[in-house]
Amino acid sequence: MTARAAALRAILTAGGAVASTAGMDTMLRGVRSVPGDQRANAAVDSELRYYGAFYAAYGLTLLRVARRHGRHPDAVRGAAGALMLAGLARAGGWAAHGAPHPAQRALLVVELALPPAIVALQRR
Repeated sequence: MTARAAALRAILTAGGAVASTAGMDTMLRGVRSVPGDQRANAAVDSELRYYGAFYAAYGLTLLRVARRHGRHPDAVRGAAGALMLAGLARAGGWAAHGAPHPAQRALLVVELALPPAIVALQRR
């Protein structure tokens, strides 16, 4: 395995582990899993828990794709695109409601910077 392939596998594996863990946390703790102000009504908590399941599933998919990234380049690009789309959605929240918690700002940087890096690593 080349160094680039190993780096891509490591990035996908780490991303999958983080996403599946964070998704499960949100499924179990709802709004309490969000850093900062944790006030929310039942509808917001319910929606977060629902989205948490998709985040966990995304993470599990990344873990599967990480092992087969060379054979499934479309899956890698799709996962990178999904991450970019999520980052753009987070940026939209910032634009609509103001700056989020610093932890979420750091996640935004990762969500917008990592997808192009993943695609570039895969192309080489």
